[in-house]
Amino acid sequence: MTTIFQTSAINSQFGYRKNRRASNIYSVVINAEDGNYQEYEIEASSETEAHAKADSIAQSSMVDVTYIEVYKVA
Repeated sequence: MTTIFQTSAINSQFGYRKNRRASNIYSVVINAEDGNYQEYEIEASSETEAHAKADSIAQSSMVDVTYIEVYKVA
């Protein structure tokens, strides 16, 4: 199975916390061949970890994956 990642960062001032944790929130969209998609929010300490978690979710989602989108919610 070949997966293609699309990555983007979304900056937002809403929900700003004084005590920021080392982990970040990422939005993951898994796009399937039939046009359907599944959305998830994950927590990861780095972009590499976010991609690994997204790939793991895609492999266990039981759909024919076209590509995976990973967005950092800042």
